[in-house]
Amino acid sequence: MKAIRNRRLAAAALAAATLGVTLAPPAHAQFAVHTAIQIQAITPRCGENPDYGVIGRVVGYYATTPRSKRLSFVGCFPSFDACEVWRRKAMRPLNPPIVQNRCEERY
Repeated sequence: MKAIRNRRLAAAALAAATLGVTLAPPAHAQFAVHTAIQIQAITPRCGENPDYGVIGRVVGYYATTPRSKRLSFVGCFPSFDACEVWRRKAMRPLNPPIVQNRCEERY
């Protein structure tokens, strides 16, 4: 599957070079970077919210980088429902395997 994709990308690059066209980065790569920034922006920091009783953690591999690049989000929330909504959004820029993916009581 990966070899087929690589051949298609190589063929597209060759065709673009022949036509004098510059290829832009894939749209999903731009989306993943933008999404990660958005997730950081909507993640409530635990230090700023000492009274929030739920902590959420999502850790995995970034969708557009090698496995060596992990992305981690940790936030504190007023309820499990708020944490679950955030957790589903925070998983968007990640590829499996997801290292951590949970909401739990904060001690």
